[in-house]
Amino acid sequence: MHRRRHLATVAVIVLAGSLLAACTGSGSTSHRSTSGTAAPPGGSVPVAERCTPARPAPGAIVAGQTQTLPHGGLERRYAVHLPPTYDGSTAAPLILNLHGFGSTIERQDAITDLPSRAGARGYVVVTPQGAPLSVPVDSPEAEQAAGFEGFSFWNFFGSSGIDFGAAGPPPGFEGVASSALGADDVGFLAALIDHLAAELCVDPRRIYATGMSNGAGMATTLGCEIGGRLAAVAAVSGVNLTGACPGHDAVAVLAFHGDADDVVAYTGGTLMGVQLGNPSVPARMAAWAARNGCDPGPGVEDRAGGQVTVMRWSGCDRPVQLWTLHGWGHRWPLGSSAEHAAPVDATEQVLDFFDGSGS
Repeated sequence: MHRRRHLATVAVIVLAGSLLAACTGSGSTSHRSTSGTAAPPGGSVPVAERCTPARPAPGAIVAGQTQTLPHGGLERRYAVHLPPTYDGSTAAPLILNLHGFGSTIERQDAITDLPSRAGARGYVVVTPQGAPLSVPVDSPEAEQAAGFEGFSFWNFFGSSGIDFGAAGPPPGFEGVASSALGADDVGFLAALIDHLAAELCVDPRRIYATGMSNGAGMATTLGCEIGGRLAAVAAVSGVNLTGACPGHDAVAVLAFHGDADDVVAYTGGTLMGVQLGNPSVPARMAAWAARNGCDPGPGVEDRAGGQVTVMRWSGCDRPVQLWTLHGWGHRWPLGSSAEHAAPVDATEQVLDFFDGSGS
């Protein structure tokens, strides 16, 4: 038991130090909102189902109100943002919005502007809080890791554990189980979807997950573990963090990643220079393309004067896209952000992708 706790703490130190920038690396929270419902690219929004009686009654939930759901011995927090058109009777699409390591509900909502922009398109946005990191006091690394005690963390390794790739685990990581690294977040988020479906009028064919950094890894892990329940996932600066990917359910996947990201390296293999053996972003996306039955070799398009390269796979059961931002670091790109003006607006593109990916 002591060895397992020792290995878990080693892993947490590396991951925590690597991912902490996710909560501080994004820019201004002053962004424009888009009104109206955008025409989905390459498809039409599925006809919404209806709920009788309405759930909940209009006005029963205060916008942005934080609620709790017990899971795994913890009271897990989440905020619900209802769109202006929500009436409790017409089934609405749902987005889970997952923050980066050490971040918060409020920060994730601010850096993405999803409650406003997705709400304008009719989406319910739910932003949950990661579980606090707990460092074993009897571990030799306890003093070194003490600075990360209580930081929010998504356990994105899932049921199959850590995927270190062909190189195998670095020294000290052998035999680390995902359960030793944090809460059962796949179980929590699946339970949260169940809870929301019972409490709100949600379209089960249009449930999505997106996230930043640690949250991006968690979103793609959900695609691996419960892909049959999700219409699409979108990962910003972390699609190559997810662990081994079990199952065979095809799920639409969109990724944004800067090739100058010094936290989650675009080329893989490291987190903040620590050798982990995680795959490169293109390799991880090629694996998703193969899983989704796509033709080999994506189409390539340069955008924004060559600042962005878009790779789209064809012949897929569900679409797969990779947007590479050249010279971009570890931040959520928002074209309207004054502090970190980006060549592409990830929030708008994520919503366009989700609009076109209803089951």
